[in-house]
Amino acid sequence: MPLPSSPQLDSRISRILLACVLFAAAPGCTDGPFFQMKKLNPYIQSQWRKDREKTVVYSQRVNEMRLLRRQIANMPTEEQSRWIAKLTDILQTETSPELRRESVLVLQEVMDRQDAVAAVTPLSQDKNDKVRLTVAQTLGARPNTEAASALMAMATSDSSRVVQLAATESLGKHPTDEVRQFLASKLEDRNPAMQYQASLALKSITGKNYGGDIDAWKRYLAGEDIPEPKASLADSMKSFVPMWR
Repeated sequence: MPLPSSPQLDSRISRILLACVLFAAAPGCTDGPFFQMKKLNPYIQSQWRKDREKTVVYSQRVNEMRLLRRQIANMPTEEQSRWIAKLTDILQTETSPELRRESVLVLQEVMDRQDAVAAVTPLSQDKNDKVRLTVAQTLGARPNTEAASALMAMATSDSSRVVQLAATESLGKHPTDEVRQFLASKLEDRNPAMQYQASLALKSITGKNYGGDIDAWKRYLAGEDIPEPKASLADSMKSFVPMWR
């Protein structure tokens, strides 16, 4: 049965046919409006594939670092040496701050070894604040002259105040006369947070507890016999908190 016809319908069909005739050479008429996307799709898909590969590689490397962190302390000495050498190379060449940070965390587990300390110490001048913060915390793991020197430099001149405070805290694990004198100088710092952090580090070194009483610390370090304040009821209650958990 022939389709019903009308002047309006005939005119519309004529315009459509004419457009296809005029633009037959143009891909849009035969391939639809997404022809250009077809041309771009292989490139886009290639980029997506590369991005996925990068993501997988990065996540795998992070997971491997974390697995190594759990295992390295229990490895034989020779195997530890091999891994520390590899991590030293990574710290010198890795462009990802997060992977440098993960490498430092692995080495944190074997900081009783001089080669581990030697690998981490140069990162005290890393460009990334998070890496330097992790280094400051790591260098407090074991008493070591090289580590103490790096921490004192960080506590003095690091561009991040948070890193300075973390380095000062870690110095509490280095009970030497040089560190003690350095912390005494930090009691003169204009920043109350630095003064308080220095007092906490001194508490770790000396076993004394003058809290945030900076004047008492100064007098004690000057050689005076300063009695420690009695613990308040609140402080006494805090000491029992771990027993309740």
